[in-house]
Amino acid sequence: MIAAGDIHLADLNEERRRRVLVISNYRFHEVSGRVLVAPEIGGEPDDVPLPWRVQVDDVVYAVDLTRSLPLDRLLERTDRATAAAMTLVRRALLNIT
Repeated sequence: MIAAGDIHLADLNEERRRRVLVISNYRFHEVSGRVLVAPEIGGEPDDVPLPWRVQVDDVVYAVDLTRSLPLDRLLERTDRATAAAMTLVRRALLNIT
């Protein structure tokens, strides 16, 4: 089961696969067959423009670049974000909307 806070490798129709942070919950996945993700971005973690970018360990995820993917485009799960990081994600979403 894919859950909010999971970090997966995903096929984003780009030249390479990228890590993404799942921000939607299982109900959304079941109803829509899709998942909302924030993609990993390059750069130094110290250059993170808040509040739209969230750092999990040494990786920065761009909440302002949130996109919807079919569930089958998520590949292997590689990690899980902390509850504190997911609080920052929700805060970032509120700042965008």
